Amino acid sequence: MNWIWKLCINNMKKRKTRTVLTILGVVIGVISIVSLLAVGIGVKEELMTDIEKSGGAKQIIVTGVNEGKNRTHMLTDAKMEDFRKIDNVTGVYPELQIPTDGLVYGKYRCYTSVTAVPASYMEKLTLINGSLPDPDANKPELLFSKDALYFLYNDTSEKSYYETYEDDEEKLNLTGERLNTEIPVGENVKKDQFRITGMVEGYDIYCDIDCAKKYLKKISKGNPIPGQPLKADNTGYREWIYDTAIVEVDDIENVDRVADIIQDMGFYPQSEKEYVESMQKESKRLQIMLGGIGMIALVVAVIGIGNTMTTAVYDRINEIGMLKVLGCDTDDLLMMFLLESGILGGIGGLIGILSSYGITELFINRLAVKVMEYPKGTRLAIIPPWLALSAFFFAVVLGVLAGFFPAKWAAKLRPIDAVQKR
Repeated sequence: MNWIWKLCINNMKKRKTRTVLTILGVVIGVISIVSLLAVGIGVKEELMTDIEKSGGAKQIIVTGVNEGKNRTHMLTDAKMEDFRKIDNVTGVYPELQIPTDGLVYGKYRCYTSVTAVPASYMEKLTLINGSLPDPDANKPELLFSKDALYFLYNDTSEKSYYETYEDDEEKLNLTGERLNTEIPVGENVKKDQFRITGMVEGYDIYCDIDCAKKYLKKISKGNPIPGQPLKADNTGYREWIYDTAIVEVDDIENVDRVADIIQDMGFYPQSEKEYVESMQKESKRLQIMLGGIGMIALVVAVIGIGNTMTTAVYDRINEIGMLKVLGCDTDDLLMMFLLESGILGGIGGLIGILSSYGITELFINRLAVKVMEYPKGTRLAIIPPWLALSAFFFAVVLGVLAGFFPAKWAAKLRPIDAVQKR
């Protein structure tokens, strides 16, 4: 077997230009198919991550009415209990929006509400830095979502806080900082400072709902509670009316059934199940399309290997005849040419995979992300281990297949024919 390896290596060294060009063709083909499939995988992963940030496919966002005489369609604590009794429901989390006239951090201001949720819901959030708010604090403490840094905007520089400090991780961590808040209370505005206890993944600014209720009652002082609906006589309700509720289901297959039950109760359920299923179908189509485009380049490379091996056979007819005369059997000759074509495919596949990692990381995950102004850290191209291994295996197999017919012809060649052709 050693002599077969030596002959293969010597032949490739002897025809360096042809060998390099053949390997280069395989490299380009592998880069094409791996990089394009990596883009399809990366885009799908980013979309799924965004869905998880916004709630996930197993969650139903329930909206009720906040006005009128019919309280049966308002989201109250009693309705939360009704939702919990539905089969396959694993969690119910009311959301209370604290209205603000502005949230200010230094020179940056954002006009958004603070979302008050139960502590059990905040425990499910992905904590990046810091800790969860204290539900027994005198005033709400905040969890600030990383992507909410885009909402903090400087009118002078015309840049968001994130765009200003995107290369400074310490600046992007607001844990321990205080946010100036302006909450409308009747005809007045209550100005206060809320401490940020931690940073989380997502888009919202959270606080503990029990602490928020106590605080809103305290600052209202006889005025309507901020954010709460009013009766026809401009008085508030005795119980809390929630803006929305998150209903968590045990399995995505049960989402539609639970949503139908909630709708029959007079509420407006929304889920991302259909969007997720549609997105998955589209991502599969995208991957097939991108993979098909890359496959064209790889097929061209395989044709190049076939051409190289065919030429190598014709160039080495005399050598084949000599080997047959010396007693080399058909299987050994077949193995020699198949091994050579497999080596060409393997070397090209390995270089192509390593090059794909560099190209996707440098040009797609860094340069393209920056040019298209995606958040720092966005990965538009991902090469999972199975893709790299499959590409290498595919390159070797296709290389062997490309050299099969030339190798078969060489193995069947009779010594007398080889001498005559020479």
